[in-house]
Amino acid sequence: MIDAKPCDIVAFTAHPDDVELNCGGTLALAVRQGWKAGAVDFTRGELGTRGTPEVRAREAEEAARVLGLSCRTNLGLPDGRLRDTDEARLLVVRALRLLRPRVVIAPPLADHHPDHGAVGAILAASLHLAGIAKYAPDLEPWRPHALLHYLGMRGGPPDLVVDVTSVYETRVAAILAHASQFHREGSAERPTRIAHPHFLEAVEAAVRRSGALIGVRYGEGYTLEGPVPVADLVALFAEEPWKHPEAQARP
Repeated sequence: MIDAKPCDIVAFTAHPDDVELNCGGTLALAVRQGWKAGAVDFTRGELGTRGTPEVRAREAEEAARVLGLSCRTNLGLPDGRLRDTDEARLLVVRALRLLRPRVVIAPPLADHHPDHGAVGAILAASLHLAGIAKYAPDLEPWRPHALLHYLGMRGGPPDLVVDVTSVYETRVAAILAHASQFHREGSAERPTRIAHPHFLEAVEAAVRRSGALIGVRYGEGYTLEGPVPVADLVALFAEEPWKHPEAQARP
């Protein structure tokens, strides 16, 4: 049984730093807005070239503190060998029923790391199963309202962009909590993609690009599973894209 408490929004990702690099701003913003946010890491990142599972666990805990998460848990599945299996689906269904989120965030179905796509596929299947009462009947069924896939490093056109400008510094601080994974001047460790001196610049460029699509400085983009229910179409589009600060200041 995983250690979990109910949250309004939960991100499920493959490795301990995936949340921070891809959707940390969205979670931090939800916390600032008064919602409870959580994260579920599938693996301990034990195949990572740098750091150890113990170090990465401490870094994940610190990052969760920075983001203000109510819950962060780890499923303990094998790094580099994630698959859409009955075992994985059952673990996720149990997590969903314990956490009871309205909104779930998952990786894209295709990304540079095969574990990312596997987690995206597992979540897509598990959301339906979580609402079936006779599946794992020892826990009360729960089906989240929405599944969002973050864009990942391959990018692509989003269906929805969250303005994370107001929490961008928190997002950066949470990323930097995973210090073992990034570039350190003079390090003798084997070079990796994530430890490249310009990697964090690429991360910033991605959120700047998503933000530019809606006229804000920083954004996190998502694709959606299924349609969005709308009761007030005008209110949904009430925020003017690319609104000039000068216009806001005029009487």
